[in-house]
Amino acid sequence: MNERLKILRKTLKMNQQEFSNKIGISQSALTLMENGKRTIRDVYITQMCHTFNLNEAWLRTGEGEIFITSKTFSLDEQAKKNNLTDLEIAIMRGYMNLDREIREKLMDELEAIFKISNETAATIEDKSIDAEIEAELEAYRKELEAEKKGKTLSALLKSERKESS
Repeated sequence: MNERLKILRKTLKMNQQEFSNKIGISQSALTLMENGKRTIRDVYITQMCHTFNLNEAWLRTGEGEIFITSKTFSLDEQAKKNNLTDLEIAIMRGYMNLDREIREKLMDELEAIFKISNETAATIEDKSIDAEIEAELEAYRKELEAEKKGKTLSALLKSERKESS
């Protein structure tokens, strides 16, 4: 079983630290299990099967496929996998209990909200860019005006000097 544990971890493309974190054990405990120096306890087998959708028979005996392919969708499994809060689960269950017609109307409303939200975000971004350009243009305009005034002032000073000499 220790060799299959190592095969599982490598199949999942995880290092020992990542794998051990997922099943709630230390890296050193995993190393000992993979090397056959520590027995793999049932609690860890259960945790691995749940976390990685693993075929327990394969892990224990090498028989069958490594992973179990689920043919159905389980909200509870997905909720655990994605760390959903109780409120998120209640919202999803409530949504699934709505009549089809109400769900369709709700989806239309949500689609409109997200479309407006995306358009608003794009408009705000465009306005932000426009404001930034306007600010740069105004700063450049002031520089040019100051430069022209400087030239005008220096030309005026030169002509006054010529007149006084």
